[in-house]
Amino acid sequence: MPPCGCPRGWPWRRRQGCWDSSGGQAFTSRTGLVAGLLFALVPTVTRCGHEARPYAFAVLFSLLATLLLLRALLRPTLKGWALYTSAITLTGLSHLVALCVVVAHAVAVLRARRGGDHVALWAFGCAVVMGTSAVVPMIAKGSEQAGRIAWRNATVRDLTTYPMELFGTWFSGAVVMGLGVVGLLTAGRKAVVVPAVWAVLPPVLAFLTSDLFRLFQPRYLLFTVPAWLLLAAAGAVRCADALTLAGWTGRLRRVAGGVLVTGAVAGFAFQVLPALATARQDLSGEPDFAAAGHIVTAGQRLGDGIVYNGDFGVRRAMAYELREGARPKDVLMKLTPQQTGRYAADECDVPAACLVGRRRLWLVSTAAGSTRSAMSASTGAALAGRFTVVHTKRLHNLTVQLLERRNR
Repeated sequence: MPPCGCPRGWPWRRRQGCWDSSGGQAFTSRTGLVAGLLFALVPTVTRCGHEARPYAFAVLFSLLATLLLLRALLRPTLKGWALYTSAITLTGLSHLVALCVVVAHAVAVLRARRGGDHVALWAFGCAVVMGTSAVVPMIAKGSEQAGRIAWRNATVRDLTTYPMELFGTWFSGAVVMGLGVVGLLTAGRKAVVVPAVWAVLPPVLAFLTSDLFRLFQPRYLLFTVPAWLLLAAAGAVRCADALTLAGWTGRLRRVAGGVLVTGAVAGFAFQVLPALATARQDLSGEPDFAAAGHIVTAGQRLGDGIVYNGDFGVRRAMAYELREGARPKDVLMKLTPQQTGRYAADECDVPAACLVGRRRLWLVSTAAGSTRSAMSASTGAALAGRFTVVHTKRLHNLTVQLLERRNR
């Protein structure tokens, strides 16, 4: 008899449980271990794991949803399908493009149905409808801001640089995708169909629809990296097994194959270590907002105000750096980014009126050259006519100035 939870007629192996027809357990534990090690060595994984952006969460929840789906197919329970539904919702909330992983899940479910599980398709359909319905409000709200990415037009050049941008370096992209193709061709159709759809279909769809949706961005597609790594690990294991002598005993072949795979992973790690170190650092053009936050926090007084100049990101970055405790009032902000529905805030129409009553101001500027070079004429005139600079601190790609009101 098959183990508990395996539908009748499904292929299974002793000590390994049943093999669901999606191929979810068709890879060996050695393949999974290699894929996990490679995942820790991909530079973009380190980079996005350090950033306060949603891409790392998209990877996490898409992986979680895949794992929960395979478990629900293996041992179908109401709790299992409910957890999968929640994971689908979290995937969509982290990044809408990551919902493309559901297509790969559909392939797994269809294979399970062919294997005799006639309930899986209905359970999957309900889970997807319920899981994605919770994301609809965010889709509706986000559609109002589609113009924020309308500038991004995908070209053939973007397609050729996709491996490098997805994995962080040309070396890592070439190795992972090259071994992924080997795994795709040698690991067997049942094993690779789900990760193949997961890895390939989302970027193809994003590129073909780029004129309409502008979604072909490698960071949007970071959730496909685990699928590529699983295919690459399968390819690496297959190559190692092929290089061992056919006349060796089974245990000796496994040891030799393990040594070869370990050496390959170690070589990969040695090559990408410089890129990993770079990924942990601030981007070269990133202003030193942390130091600016320390300066303002240490020198502020009750009643101080703060004004910003330069790229719209300076306001958001400083709001984060000054998030704890009291902070100077953003005196020029009329409407917050949340109220405008854009990244940038709306500022006062009459800056001079908004500066009334302020004795001291902090000016944080990311503008090149003069700290007021990118300001509106009215804001620059209001500051120049009423305040004088008493202290200036120049940081990396950023300047902090303390202004005091002139005595008249």
